[in-house]
Amino acid sequence: MQAMRRRLTGDRARCAARYLARRFAWQMLGGAIGLALVLLVYSLLNIVAGGLPAWVVAVATVAAAIGLGLVPGARELEVTAARALLDVEDELVAPARPRPAHRLRTAAWVAGHLASGLLVAAGLFAGVPMAVLIGAEAVAGEALRSGDSFYTGLPLPTGPVSLALRLVACAAFALLALVATWPLGAAASALAGRVLGPTPHDRMETALARARREAEHTRLARELHDGIGHALTVVSVQAAAGRRVVAMNPDAAAEALAAIEDTARSALAELDQLLAVLRDDADDDAPVALAPALDDVVSAHRRAGLDLSAQLDLPAGLPALLGRSVQRIVTEALTNAHRHGAPGPVRLTVGHGGDEVRIEVVNPVRPGSRPGRRPSGGRGLAGIRERVALFGGTVDAGPDGDRWVFRATLPCAPRATGGADRKDPDA
Repeated sequence: MQAMRRRLTGDRARCAARYLARRFAWQMLGGAIGLALVLLVYSLLNIVAGGLPAWVVAVATVAAAIGLGLVPGARELEVTAARALLDVEDELVAPARPRPAHRLRTAAWVAGHLASGLLVAAGLFAGVPMAVLIGAEAVAGEALRSGDSFYTGLPLPTGPVSLALRLVACAAFALLALVATWPLGAAASALAGRVLGPTPHDRMETALARARREAEHTRLARELHDGIGHALTVVSVQAAAGRRVVAMNPDAAAEALAAIEDTARSALAELDQLLAVLRDDADDDAPVALAPALDDVVSAHRRAGLDLSAQLDLPAGLPALLGRSVQRIVTEALTNAHRHGAPGPVRLTVGHGGDEVRIEVVNPVRPGSRPGRRPSGGRGLAGIRERVALFGGTVDAGPDGDRWVFRATLPCAPRATGGADRKDPDA
């Protein structure tokens, strides 16, 4: 147990040492850039107007540091350095198109980075040697510096108490200069997420992008349910029918296999379209031949054994997205009637009037089914409601005596007037 504790203590010490070393490297990076900037500003000011006060040089250096933070690419470099050396767990962003808030935060961060690095560098390379030299002079009792030394001369201690105080002060100052990297590095690590992290505008954009992705996932799930789910239902019904009659009626079995083949081919085409959506190369504005598409849906359900009569009165010039939605809604409504309804006649009516398209499907209800609810509890009706809600339409579905009635109304704005009023020839 004690060996394990010593091992854990050693691991923590090594981890803390690594953190301290990386933060020290981050500060030395800022100190090197800051020192180069100070020397550059000092040299330029001496060339332009020599003998300027120190505060002018300081103000000019701060302005140069802020300007350095406005240089394109500065935020990317600072984000990379913070992630690699400060062990920041918060989210950091380097937007492709930075806004004014990003630039201001970057400028403030660069100025703070350079100031922190200069403080640590000054403590290590000036403060510690100065403390050692002053302590050595106090012990030796004489000045050890040349006349042009960088350090300012202090009076030598005159007694033991004065010597002790001088040594304690030098040791405390040297220790403070040595450990300054720890609080400054910890403060930088804590502030990095706030300064280099996402702004409120970034968070809003992220939330909107996430909402768009979730909406796209929902749409793809709806397309899979309406298209592939419908095809699998027809295939399942036809396969069951063919299995029952394969020995007694080979012709009927052959028709069932042909229907399975056609449905599977259509399902593959639907799947290819969904994959095109995932690849972002699908054309949402491509024209839709709605009447032939609905005829194919009706024919597929009739071949699957549904006693279906259809009356289609389609408006001309429907927008492509609305036309596809009408096709999907009809497909799902007939699939529900086929899957959940009782044997008997099913009536499909698609009509239009004014500025709306109306869809109605009426089918018998199975005896003993719970009113107001499909026995499957599936997602088909919820998907239809989502589709219709996109256009501001309405959906009404529920039992009416011994029938299940589904009605959907979708507002539309056809590009051309008139319609194609026709009776289904097989009705």
